[in-house]
Amino acid sequence: MELTPCFHGARVAESAERCGKKTIDELIDFSVNLNPLGPPGLRKKFLEAFRSITNYPDNRYLDFRKAAADSLGIFPDNIIPGNGSSELIRLFAETLIEPGDEVVIPHPTFGEYEFQCRLFGAEIKTVAYKDIVNLESDGIKAVFLCNPNNPTGQLLERKKVLDLAKKCMGSETFLFVDEAFIELSDPKESIADYAADNDLIFVLRSLTKTYSIPGIRIGFAVTSSDSAKIFNDVRLCWNLNSIAISIGIEALRNYPDYISRSLKLINKERSWLFLKLRGIRGFKPYPSDTNFILIDIGDFIMDPSELSHRMLDHGIIIRDCTSFSLRNHIRIAVRKHSENRKLIAAFLNVISDWGKERAEKEIGSALERGTAARSRINCEYYPCHFEGQDCTFCFCPFYPCEDERTGGEYIQRTTGGTVWSCAGCDVIHRGQIAEKVLKGLMKERKIKEIWNTEIEPILA
Repeated sequence: MELTPCFHGARVAESAERCGKKTIDELIDFSVNLNPLGPPGLRKKFLEAFRSITNYPDNRYLDFRKAAADSLGIFPDNIIPGNGSSELIRLFAETLIEPGDEVVIPHPTFGEYEFQCRLFGAEIKTVAYKDIVNLESDGIKAVFLCNPNNPTGQLLERKKVLDLAKKCMGSETFLFVDEAFIELSDPKESIADYAADNDLIFVLRSLTKTYSIPGIRIGFAVTSSDSAKIFNDVRLCWNLNSIAISIGIEALRNYPDYISRSLKLINKERSWLFLKLRGIRGFKPYPSDTNFILIDIGDFIMDPSELSHRMLDHGIIIRDCTSFSLRNHIRIAVRKHSENRKLIAAFLNVISDWGKERAEKEIGSALERGTAARSRINCEYYPCHFEGQDCTFCFCPFYPCEDERTGGEYIQRTTGGTVWSCAGCDVIHRGQIAEKVLKGLMKERKIKEIWNTEIEPILA
C-alpha cells in the first residue's frame, strides 16, 4: 500500500540522543502543542489511582463518560472514550471506511487523517483549508476538519462549521471535526453539542493537549447516542487504563478555572511571541488563534532542517513542517514566558553562530588584505543593506545592536511593526574594525566583550 507512518512532533528522546543530551529534561520542546500552564494538581490523584492497577478497568467507563459529558452539557451516551486522538481517528476510519470510498481532507492539516483513511482503502481528495466550508459533499463518504487547524492555528467560527455539518447531513456524508485544540483557543466555537444530536457528526476532544498530560493517553469523541453505541461496540476493550481514567475524571471535574487561566496565559504569550518572531529577519509568522504559531522561513538564511538541527544544539526542539507538505515552514508552541524568551534567544544565537561561521570562511583573505571583502552582487542574500557595502560579515554579529550612534535605526515594516535597520551603519565593514572583530570571534571571545573593546571606543 506504500504507506508511510505519520510524522509527529514530541520526539524528545530521539532529539536528546541526536544532540548528545543525557536526559530529556535538558531540552525545551516547542514541537508539541500542550497547555503551557502545565498539568493541574494531579499528583495526589495519580498516587491514589495506583491502587487500582491490580484490577481490570470497567470497559463501560461510566464515570469517565459522565465527567466528559458534564463538561460539555451533553449525556454520557454521547461519549466514546479513546486512548488519545490517534486511536479515535483510527476507530472512525476502521468503522466507516471501505475500499474505494472518497474522503475529503483539507490541506495543510494533521497527517493522521489521511494515513488512517488510506489504511482502510479510501481515495483521498484534498482541498485548500480555506475552501473546506464551501465544499459540495455529494458522493463523499467522509469529510475531515481540524478546528482550530494544525499546523496553521486557524479557527473557524461555529456558524461556518455548522453550515458545513448541515451540508454533510443533507448528503449523508460523515463529518469528522477534530477539536483537540479548541479548549486552548475559543471553546464557545465548538459544535460538540450539535454532534450529540446527529448520527453523522463526530467531534474529537483531547485531554492530552488541554491538560498537558501527553504521557497519559486519553481523549474522547462525541456523536449521537445511536452512533456512539456502535463505536463503543467496535473500539478495543479496555482502551483506557485505570490510571488514565482516574486522572481524566479528576481533570474534567475539579479544575473549573483552569481553562480560563490557560487562555489568559496563551493569549498574552502568543502576542509577545508573535511580535518577537516577526522581528527576526526572514521570519513570517502567521496569525494564530491557539497555542502554536506557524512560521514561513522561505526568506531566512537556512532551511527548516538546518534550523531545526542548529536549534537542537541550543537545547530547543522546533517542528519542521515538511511532513505537512509545507516547504520552508516551521511551527513552534506557545509556552511560558521564561521558555519563550529562551526560544527567541536561541534563534538569535543560531543566527549569530551562522554569521561567525561565514566570517571565519573569509578571515584568511580579509587578514591578508587588511580590508574587508567587497560586496558580491551575485550573493543570494544581496542586497542586505545597499549596493557597494562590504560583506565580510554576511550578518553582523552584533545585530540588533539597537545603538543609534552607529547610524542604525528602527524603521517601519511594510507588513506592520518596526525592525532594526543597519542601512545607515558601516562600522562593521570598516577594514580595521572587521579585522579586530574577526580575530576576537576566532578567539571565542564573548560578543559583548568584543563590542566593549572594539566598537564602543569609536562610538564614544
